[in-house]
Amino acid sequence: MAVARQRIHLPPAAWRRALSTLVTGKMWEGDAIAQFEKAFADFIGAPEAVVVPSGRAGLCFTLEALELEKGADVICASFAYPVVPHLAHRLGHSVRFAEIEMDTLGMDPEALAATITDQTKVVIATHLYGVPCRIREIAEIAKAHGAILIEDCAHCFGASVGGTSAGSFGDFGYFSFETSKPVNTMGGGIVTVKDPELAQRMRKIARKQNPNGFKWLARRLLKTSFEATVTNPLIFNLGVYPALRLTSKKEEAAERFASGYQRDETTLQHRMGRYTNYQATLGLKQMASVAPMVERRIANAERLMDRLEGKVRFQRSNDPDVRSNYMLVTTLMPNMLEVSRRLLAVGVDSKHTYMRDCTGIGDIGGDFPNAIAAEQQVLHLPAYPELSLETIDGMAEKVAKVVAEF
Repeated sequence: MAVARQRIHLPPAAWRRALSTLVTGKMWEGDAIAQFEKAFADFIGAPEAVVVPSGRAGLCFTLEALELEKGADVICASFAYPVVPHLAHRLGHSVRFAEIEMDTLGMDPEALAATITDQTKVVIATHLYGVPCRIREIAEIAKAHGAILIEDCAHCFGASVGGTSAGSFGDFGYFSFETSKPVNTMGGGIVTVKDPELAQRMRKIARKQNPNGFKWLARRLLKTSFEATVTNPLIFNLGVYPALRLTSKKEEAAERFASGYQRDETTLQHRMGRYTNYQATLGLKQMASVAPMVERRIANAERLMDRLEGKVRFQRSNDPDVRSNYMLVTTLMPNMLEVSRRLLAVGVDSKHTYMRDCTGIGDIGGDFPNAIAAEQQVLHLPAYPELSLETIDGMAEKVAKVVAEF
């Protein structure tokens, strides 16, 4: 059987909880929001956490809460999700970039040290694909220059450095609860905050969002149910996989379903609206059971990487006290597109062109060869918790054979 690039599940009892909260009048507002915020903050080891409509909205609200002057100097990683520098630029700030390193694919501290000045107001450090960047060094550099540090933890729930959770090194850390994430509330996100006053300021911004309505609820439930269906192994093999094979033969499909099974957006469209009590109930339920799934994801990823040691270059940290959650098992393939097509032909669906070289945003110029190389080479292999070790081993054999052809 072919292996899908990802596996989406409906949150436990999502439809039943929707009906229950509607009947009891606790769909939109209720105690679960505060409970979820506290549970998440305690898990990460942060003083405060604030629920937000999405991870990207969390970044937007964070920058707004800081009340920076227009044109403030903001440094981002050269290779990341384009919405990150796009939002900073859209808010009127001056965006500059620090080059990434090719091991973690995160911001290179040496590049940051060469880029940052005492005029820099914010550094946004992205933990890509569940592998933490060198956040300790980055935090020291930001602190030395008096800059606010924001951690992009959209992929990094459950990862840590030296026993400290990603999302607790910076002044802020924003997380995503989209459907592919370990905690899935069918959208939404959360921001960990060190300063209680800034946390309250963010809550006020979040509360100004228009409440979501029944149309939103139906769309979220149906969308997530659809994603769960098409990534179900049986449905994937009967319908989705043949469609992918057909699409991959078309020359114009170089970025076919690049970031999932639908096109990505780099705007706030459909990512706003007040986070609901219903979503918080889903999050609370999953917080109590997410640890075993994270451990299984790590075990699968490490098994795959061990089987392909010396044959494939993987994104990984060289620091022994870094614990990655491997949200996506990431390889660096010089012939990425062709390898992806060959893998699909032997039943391994992969994912690519998810993050981008962002340095064109703001048109600041500069030389960022690692960002260019990463965009051209990064290829993600499936190793999600639902896959058995036998499946992982079989997939490793197929990957090794395909890679040996190049």
